[in-house]
Amino acid sequence: MYGFWELLVRPALEAADAREVVEVGSEGGRHTLRLLEWCAARGARLHVIEPEPGYDPDELAAAHRDCLVFHRATSLEALAGIAPVDAVLLDGDHNWYTVFHELKSIATSHGRDFPLVLLHDVAWPFARRDMYYAPARIPGEARQAYMQGGLRRGEPKVLPYDGLSPELFKAIEEGGPRNGVRTAIEDFIRESPLPLRFEIVPVDFGLGFLATETLLSKRPALRALLDGLSDPVFREKLLLHLEERRIDDLVPLHSDNAKLRNSLEWTVADLGRHQAELARHEVEVKRLREMLARAIGDAQGSAARAAELDARVAALLSSRSWRVTEPLRRVGALLRGRRTGAP
Repeated sequence: MYGFWELLVRPALEAADAREVVEVGSEGGRHTLRLLEWCAARGARLHVIEPEPGYDPDELAAAHRDCLVFHRATSLEALAGIAPVDAVLLDGDHNWYTVFHELKSIATSHGRDFPLVLLHDVAWPFARRDMYYAPARIPGEARQAYMQGGLRRGEPKVLPYDGLSPELFKAIEEGGPRNGVRTAIEDFIRESPLPLRFEIVPVDFGLGFLATETLLSKRPALRALLDGLSDPVFREKLLLHLEERRIDDLVPLHSDNAKLRNSLEWTVADLGRHQAELARHEVEVKRLREMLARAIGDAQGSAARAAELDARVAALLSSRSWRVTEPLRRVGALLRGRRTGAP
């Protein structure tokens, strides 16, 4: 809902004169900080429901002790104990089971004082397709067959390695009963005895407004806001907002692309240097291999000559003439010894 803050979320909260607000789904806390600043300025209080915050909730609570109540729990665990409130922002687990029962829980705890409810992801891709942050939390009978993978408009299948948000678990099939956020809202409205009005702003994954005619009668500014959603003036304002968002998104993309190009050019140049160095190493390796082959050849030749000499010596020592002349060699050795020792 972060992108809708100035255009729709803040004006809707003010039109509803909200003093007690619930935010379901906080993730990194970016939208939460905006809500807390608004609550502090207006003397309102914010209940944040987030089972797995991407920030330190104790630190956040210490900084906003006068206007923040943090609930480290799932929405279906926490919502029933928070009442009465003036507005609920549902941006948590985007699947039929969770959204339908969130609305049922709010209706049960508030009755005819059903508050203003803002819901994100009421348009493609999760209007008619479940998404599960934690599939195990959804009862098996209410859970669609699912897989991880990306989505592309016009492509009904989940794509294993491409498309939008490939890391998330999603229903394999789009459409059908009990599948998707908008389906959950429509099923709740169909079953509810309350006189409910549902409006959609079908951009940025879709923002939905759900309010009773009773509340709209008490808050004419809120009725005027919902009536104005189809006004040409608002549509022009919405187009301007979308263009601003598009440009804001493009600027970092261009910057990132420039960085990637520079990194790629450096990598290519570095690869060229490494290839030249590799070529030099290959020449040196070839030269060393040739030297090694010659050395091995020389060593093998020397070994062969040594073996030949050893064989000739062995043959000589074992010959008959060597054995016959052994006494003569002894006498010769004795005489040489005496001559060497004579004065």
